[in-house]
Amino acid sequence: MAIFAFLSKKQALRETDNIKSAKKMLADFLTSKQSFVAYRLPGESTAYSFPVGKTEPFNVSEFTPSGFEKAFIIAPFRMSENAFALWPVSGKSLVEIDTSDEIISGNQSFRLPQERDEVRQSYTKSFSVIKDALDHQVADKVVLARRLEVTDVPDHILPRVFCQLCRAYPNAFVYFFDHPKVGRWMGASPESFLEKENHTLKTVALAATRKSDQHSEDWNMKELEEQGLVSTFVDEVLKEYGISKYQKNGPEPVRAGSMIHLKTSYEFGAVNFANSVGRFMQSLHPTPAVGGYPKDIAIQLIEEAEKFDRGFYSGFLGPVNQGEFRFFVNIRSMELGDDKAVLYLGGGITRDSKESNEWEETRLKARTLLSVLHSVKQNYCNESIHLR
Repeated sequence: MAIFAFLSKKQALRETDNIKSAKKMLADFLTSKQSFVAYRLPGESTAYSFPVGKTEPFNVSEFTPSGFEKAFIIAPFRMSENAFALWPVSGKSLVEIDTSDEIISGNQSFRLPQERDEVRQSYTKSFSVIKDALDHQVADKVVLARRLEVTDVPDHILPRVFCQLCRAYPNAFVYFFDHPKVGRWMGASPESFLEKENHTLKTVALAATRKSDQHSEDWNMKELEEQGLVSTFVDEVLKEYGISKYQKNGPEPVRAGSMIHLKTSYEFGAVNFANSVGRFMQSLHPTPAVGGYPKDIAIQLIEEAEKFDRGFYSGFLGPVNQGEFRFFVNIRSMELGDDKAVLYLGGGITRDSKESNEWEETRLKARTLLSVLHSVKQNYCNESIHLR
């Protein structure tokens, strides 16, 4: 929606004379070490970017749309830590950027690389911690995440990676940001967290994962339970806030790149959240789609089983403007720096989970970003050979 551009298309064109090349603008930001935000909303052909000026930490419970006008919000997985609001440099506006000038043919021969034995062994150990707790009825679902490090990811390819993500995943929220206080991240999220449009709030319960070439009907009990727990949790939070009238549709299969998930959509009035939307977000996050159920117990188990800090992975992020906002769960994401990318990969564990299946699910999710990194790097290699 144009409102989230912070400027109308005519205004953007008038102030910038022409649409900027995403590749050039992002490359200039990186070269000059200028902090920035770039993003493309789901289903839109236009991406936007701005140089970051003012940055403020805040507690999510204190969030109100009117207090964060024209900001980009980045919230971590742990609600005990601060979120951040990033605003454009004073006097600068959001700029429309063109990602279509960077079209790279996908590599159909891409294969996921083999991972070291110790990586698999570490995952198996973490899985056992979670599964043992589930078998003892401590919780019903826990999302276990792991990290995958990719080397040889230099800064100069990152603008192309962003452009290619926009092209490869038209229905994802694609973003790229860099700031000393929040780090450098990029991703292509298929999952909405919370959106406000006019007087309506929207959220989803998204879970369960299959390859896109698998049949999208006849979901098994494990998949239905995994997604159902997310819906149950959303129902409970709405009840906690006295919301008895809401529209609920699903679950239905939705495609996200090479995967299919089950999604239930929710819509409800925003009138009762004028001064409490921040508290509502704090109650809703993390949903069992990225945390688990029950919420607090699942978070404790995650801290016990995962030997790393998730940081902004499985938090949420997105733009705010004119009293409206669109926030997305930070999944299918990677942390960038020192010529490498660290991919964060998670999957929901229930009592019916099998370690081998869950491991393969994380590898399937890795394909979202790895396939694009591979195609961009191969394109650079081909260009170098041609120049010789």
